[in-house]
Amino acid sequence: MGFFDLTGWGFLIGILVVTIVVFVLGVLLLPRMSAPGPLKYLAQAVAFVVVSALVLVTATAWLNRDNNWYTSWDDLFNSGDVAAMNSSKVFGQKVAKVAHAKKITGDATDKQRDPASNPAFKDKIKEGESNSTYFSVKVPGKASGQSYDVTVWLPASYLKNPESFYPVIMGFSGFPGSPDTYSKSIDYGQLIEDAVKHNKMREAIFVVPAVYPGGYDSECVDGTRSQPGGKTPKVETYVTQDVVPWVKDNFRVSDDPHAWALTGYSAGGWCSAMLSMRHPDLFASGLVQSGYFEPIYSDNQHWNAQDDPRYDLEKMASNKPPDTNLHYFSSKDDTLSWPSLNQFKDKVSRPTSLTVDSVDTGGHRQDVWEPGMAKSLTWLGRTSPFFAPLT
Repeated sequence: MGFFDLTGWGFLIGILVVTIVVFVLGVLLLPRMSAPGPLKYLAQAVAFVVVSALVLVTATAWLNRDNNWYTSWDDLFNSGDVAAMNSSKVFGQKVAKVAHAKKITGDATDKQRDPASNPAFKDKIKEGESNSTYFSVKVPGKASGQSYDVTVWLPASYLKNPESFYPVIMGFSGFPGSPDTYSKSIDYGQLIEDAVKHNKMREAIFVVPAVYPGGYDSECVDGTRSQPGGKTPKVETYVTQDVVPWVKDNFRVSDDPHAWALTGYSAGGWCSAMLSMRHPDLFASGLVQSGYFEPIYSDNQHWNAQDDPRYDLEKMASNKPPDTNLHYFSSKDDTLSWPSLNQFKDKVSRPTSLTVDSVDTGGHRQDVWEPGMAKSLTWLGRTSPFFAPLT
């Protein structure tokens, strides 16, 4: 990274110096101008506007440096374009393409047949609803002792076919972030519908627990430490022992882990990788968009020791590899995600499988994640018999 690159200190210091110079000019020098009339006041107004704009640019540059939204000038000025995808690479077990799709069957309960009448949803679904729908409910944590909001997306066919059973994708947002990114900014339900339309996969239920509320960086872990002003997270327990049973109780879904997949971007990608590797009995697939493979705790939210063996995915992948299929997607210039992948990938051994798709440039931002999500859904429909299209 060059000193004057977009994320370099040279650019940040330079724009800060310019801001200070214009501020001093506007506050100290312009009021002393001897020019009579409105010219002096117009110059001060222009200086004020310029300083305000420069302050905004400085703050944005600082945030960009921290978050790696744009990692180069080329990324910034070509932000509408995503680089062409590179060829896939596989580490560990080579995952086999599905030979025969498997239909999910079961005996539905009354509340599963008619979600509109299910008291757990608190009238979130209208009677006779025939369109796909997002809704959110508070799911109590009986096992974890913690409760969070959970957003659910149901495909239209789920509401029209009360005896049909579906696979599940559980999503995790980045930090800071919320399920609204999936329902509003990205519309993950539409990504599923697009993949179904093009016969890439079958319809699935999408579930997003809000495990990063506000400034609370849970990293999806079960914490062992207390921190001032924050509750110690039991998010791993919440997801695996509270949310999964809640989904199985209230929706027409399968117990087979191959009918369950996790997905996440940025910090949520860590959640997806970690939970699928630690719980292959629940989730057979993990989809990772620009995620990482070790917890990155925020200041004053170090819930565990950094070398906690429970969350050492590199050692797990090397010494005790789970029967889990991972799909990873990122840009190679993503300084948060790509170095973590490079440390992790060569540790992966059978039966764990890691498929890596990438683009050369793009940074750490949604413009990169969305095509990665679409790519991962295609991969999921090709590698899981319960997500593969039935026709």
